[in-house]
Amino acid sequence: MGLALKANIDDLRSSPALDITVRLSKELDCTLLAVEPNIEALPEELENSGVRLTSMLDALDQADILVLLVDHKPFKRIPEAKRAEKIIIDTRGIWASS
Repeated sequence: MGLALKANIDDLRSSPALDITVRLSKELDCTLLAVEPNIEALPEELENSGVRLTSMLDALDQADILVLLVDHKPFKRIPEAKRAEKIIIDTRGIWASS
């Protein structure tokens, strides 16, 4: 969840979240769903990688694991009930207190 350099922007340049997603796409044999509410298409680095850009709602319905990489406002509003049955990797600490 999140590909941008920082929260609530569409700038992917020098983004650690994008680097992590690229690396995961190369190392894992699974479907990766990328959620980045501030872009309309995957960046060149992820083209033909098997990563699919999807909506937050679709990712919440389909994903077994949620990896939060950027603390965009929409991600902060995801109810705990929507995350309850998921494995959570929250690198930003926004879901830790809920």
